[in-house]
Amino acid sequence: MHVLLLASQATLAEELAAAWRSAGAGSVEPAVLPSRPAVAAPPGVFVPLSALGLTTAAPVVDPAEARLRKLAAVADVVVVHLDVLDGPGLHEGPLPLVARVAGERALPVVVLAGRSEASRREWSAGGVSGVHEVGADAAARAAAVARAARTWDPQWSPQGHHAP
Repeated sequence: MHVLLLASQATLAEELAAAWRSAGAGSVEPAVLPSRPAVAAPPGVFVPLSALGLTTAAPVVDPAEARLRKLAAVADVVVVHLDVLDGPGLHEGPLPLVARVAGERALPVVVLAGRSEASRREWSAGGVSGVHEVGADAAARAAAVARAARTWDPQWSPQGHHAP
């Protein structure tokens, strides 16, 4: 199993990846979470330009989204760390982008939240497959991340990493 683990800072991503690896759960690629969401479509009326005999310029590809797509292309699960998972976090910021990109590949999205204030119904509707509260204390967080890793890639799994 290949895990893409995203966090707001590279050092935090490395720390969380090390904790995930300690559970013996496949390979883990730490990466920095995109700092901004993809640009939303502007409000207004949709008129196909081709119906008017006009052409459009090539679509602008957000570099953060392109990078995320490349990383997700080889992942089996996408793990995102957020300090707080709440209603605004489900609809704004980087999580909706991650959920959309992962959803296009039918990849589960797992959130490691310092604190979760969203209900299961809310995060399920937001494209999140699982949420694990991991706290803010580094030592306790490492143990909580390892437990989450064992949940998503248990040792008995045929895809799991097995020690020699």
